[in-house]
Formats: sequence, structure tokens, C-alpha cells
Amino acid sequence: MNSITLDDYYLQHIITSLIFFFVLIAIRFLLVKQVSHLKISPAETKRSIIVKINNIFIIIIFLSFITIWSDEIKTMAISFVAIAAAIAIATKEFILCFIGGLYKWLSKPFSVGDRIEVSTFRGEVVDFKFLSTTLIEIGPGKEHSQYTGRVLVIPNSIYLTSTIAKESYTESFTLHSFIVPISNNEEWSTSERNLLIASKEACQAYFEEAKNFYASEKHFFVLGPVNIEPRVQLSIVNPNQINLIVRLPCPSLQTNQIQQNIIRYYLELQNFSKKNPIQTERPGVTVT
Repeated sequence: MNSITLDDYYLQHIITSLIFFFVLIAIRFLLVKQVSHLKISPAETKRSIIVKINNIFIIIIFLSFITIWSDEIKTMAISFVAIAAAIAIATKEFILCFIGGLYKWLSKPFSVGDRIEVSTFRGEVVDFKFLSTTLIEIGPGKEHSQYTGRVLVIPNSIYLTSTIAKESYTESFTLHSFIVPISNNEEWSTSERNLLIASKEACQAYFEEAKNFYASEKHFFVLGPVNIEPRVQLSIVNPNQINLIVRLPCPSLQTNQIQQNIIRYYLELQNFSKKNPIQTERPGVTVT
């Protein structure tokens, strides 16, 4: 017995499909004709029955074709899945970047001109596209806020896995924090006092304005009553080191400048304290 060739195999399927198609069309035609001659009122009911018959036969024809060509459809589906998987693997980063861009566009966590920190990147946003974001880098590190001269182009896929920290420059003031490490010895209280003196003097010129800003209805609703007085907290890193954590209000665009002023003044006070161990304050400065 001769084996069935591929052409004969497909020819049989085509003939079978055509036979099913024409037989079902003929049956549908006879049924519709019979319903048309029935005395059914109102006319909308007869029309509704005809529409249902037409829809049922469309479904039957569709299912018949799927049954006849099931093996070929299965093979084609497997091929499509394999192709789709290959495309997904090859364009994974592209797709993630696009989804990250879509996420940013919908959630609007920042806009052009904002300073942001995401993963290990920190800078001012100068351009945003659906695949990438361009930053002018700010640093070096997290403790400084000056331009480094580098331009960063980061993929938008990073927004799907990393938290976005926004240093808002759309507000007049911000609460700024930084760390000053010192040795863990008996002079830590002097260092704490000197750092607090330097912090209070640095924000003295604008403190009342900042206080009114945070007492406004907008910020009171979000933050509630907040104490913006400069403060210094201690954190023991190890037996030999203490971190002095400073927090104070700052004009949004002057955080780096004010931090530098505080550190310089603090170092002056430290030197003064070493030369004058009995005197606890620099002349003209009052601790409150």
C-alpha cells in the first residue's frame, strides 16, 4: 500500500472541510426557510430566531474546521509560541524599558528639572523618553549636591525594580539631613554641642520664613505639626565611632552650600574648643 503523500493529506482535509461547509450551509438555509414560513408574531421574534440560527451555524462551522485541522493548528500554535518566546527573550530589556517608561508616564513620580535618586544614580532630570532618562549627575556620593560634570543615560527598566527618591525643588524649603562622624571618646558632647551651634547659626537668617512655610495649611495637612528646629542625634556605629546626624530646614536650592558652611563653622568651633578647653562657647555665640 502506497503511503499517503503530504499533498494528498492536505487535499483530503480541504475536501472534508468543503463538504462540511456546504452541508452545514444547506442545513442552515433549509432551517431559515422553514422558520420564515412559520406564522410567528411579532415579527421581531421570527427575526430573532433566524439570527440565532445563523450564529449557531457559524459556531458549528468554526468548530468543525478546528476539529478537521486540529493537528495543523496545534503545530502552528507551538511554532508561534516558540517564535514569541524567542522574540520576548531577545527584546526583554527593550520591553522592560518601554514598560518602565509607561509606568513613569502614568505615575508621574518626577518631571524634567527635578533632582532624583534611583538605585546608585543621582542627578537632575534633563530629558525623558519612553526608553531612557537623561540625568546631569550630582555628587560625588549621596553627601554632596554639586554637579560632577557627567551626563547619565539610564534605562527606564530601573523604575520597575528600584525606589525613586525625589529631592523636590518645586518647594521653597526642604528638611535636609547629613552625617558627621566623630571618635567615640569623652569629648563627644562637645562635638555635639558645637555642631548644633553651627547648625542653628546657619539657618538663623531664614528660620522664621521656613517655620511659616511648614506651618502653612498645605504642609500641615500632609505632615501635621512638625518641629523644624535644627537637631543633632547620635548613632553608635561601632565602639570607636559615633555618627552625629544633623537635620535642619534649608532653602531647596542651597542644601549643599549650607551643609558646607555648617561643617566649616563646626571645625572652627572644634579647634577653638581644643585651644580653650575651659570655655565651652565661642565668643558671641549662644547655645539655646
